[in-house]
Amino acid sequence: MPMTKYLPSKLSILTAIALVSIQSLAIAAPEPTATETAQPTIASLNAALKENPQDIDAYLHRGILHAQLQQNIPAIVDYTEVIRLDPNHALAYTNRAAAKLNMKDYRGAYVDYTQVIRLLPEKAITYNNRAYARHQLGDCKGAIADLRIAAELFRIQGDTYNQQRTLTNLKAFQRKR
Repeated sequence: MPMTKYLPSKLSILTAIALVSIQSLAIAAPEPTATETAQPTIASLNAALKENPQDIDAYLHRGILHAQLQQNIPAIVDYTEVIRLDPNHALAYTNRAAAKLNMKDYRGAYVDYTQVIRLLPEKAITYNNRAYARHQLGDCKGAIADLRIAAELFRIQGDTYNQQRTLTNLKAFQRKR
């Protein structure tokens, strides 16, 4: 089965997300109130979770805030709660893997990136990141395999910049083998 089977649906999701974020769409919208433009804080998210302990978005955003503050353990706890509530939440796995990489938990990052690949097999950057975790674990052969897949996906997706960066890393990993 070609790896591009799911590419159109994943790209359409990403396109929809990108379109929603375009500020020009908000030209006809009324001016947002101060409450609507306020960024969530850890305290406001704690309050939201007190009201609704099942609020996946609150856990996710609180995890992101913890990660921005380099608070990896609380971030991992929040991402883990998102995953408990929604076992197929690819962004929570991705963010938790990044926090684990920051803590040098390469095995944990590898496991989480593998889950993201199971959920989103066309996401090139995930193969690239898993290659780094594999390399740190001493799995040079696996890292090279992941970089090859990442380079091909970047090529298919027309991302020549990241394709070239990946190919450079691939050559470096192959020399170290």
